[in-house]
Amino acid sequence: MRVPQWRVDDHHVKLSAAWLIDAAGMKKGYGLGHVGLSSKHTLALINRGGATTTELITFAAHIRQRVRDHWGVTLHPEPVLLGFQQSWTELLDSL
Repeated sequence: MRVPQWRVDDHHVKLSAAWLIDAAGMKKGYGLGHVGLSSKHTLALINRGGATTTELITFAAHIRQRVRDHWGVTLHPEPVLLGFQQSWTELLDSL
């Protein structure tokens, strides 16, 4: 299977994180325990009720690792976390 990509410049290409997640076997609605992927959008993580921040970050790390294992691509979250000493990347790498 070929990964869809778009050339940004002479040295970079853009990949679809949603496509990579889906093609790594984690479809819309996929989840573990209290957290999961939205049934409407692969990039939206949802609290199914009673999830902790740790569960959400652990789930994000799981998604990231599965994509890395399947495609050799490391996803880098775009949201900024407020009230944390660590960045998303540091939090995900620590799990």
